[in-house]
Amino acid sequence: MMLDRRVLIRRTLIAAAAALPIGAAVAASVPNDAVAGCQITVRVHNSGSQTFTVNWDESKVKARGGTWDKLAKNSSEQVDPGETKSVVYGALFNCGANRRYQIHTTEDGNDDVEYFPSETTWTTDQTPTINISR
Repeated sequence: MMLDRRVLIRRTLIAAAAALPIGAAVAASVPNDAVAGCQITVRVHNSGSQTFTVNWDESKVKARGGTWDKLAKNSSEQVDPGETKSVVYGALFNCGANRRYQIHTTEDGNDDVEYFPSETTWTTDQTPTINISR
């Protein structure tokens, strides 16, 4: 049995109208940080005696099960001994997600990478401070 086009259009509109309140209710019941992500402040502290540059644009973060994402674009800062520099990262996953950080630094033309908490472990810290000693 073929349905008239007007009947199909009417049924489609009725189904869409019924689904809209359900979708809105589901979206309203999901915690904000699970949908929109959150702001994470990543700090690098120079606990050594040599000045180095933290290359935020080469530094990355990875959520467990995800891929590496840059912390910032076109950004680097000199970090003197005893100083702490930071960047705010807009996380894609919720605030409580397990993350690993890869911090790229340069000192006297030599590049180095520091992992936090390590190359194989994860953290849920939303304000990690990564101590780097040169």
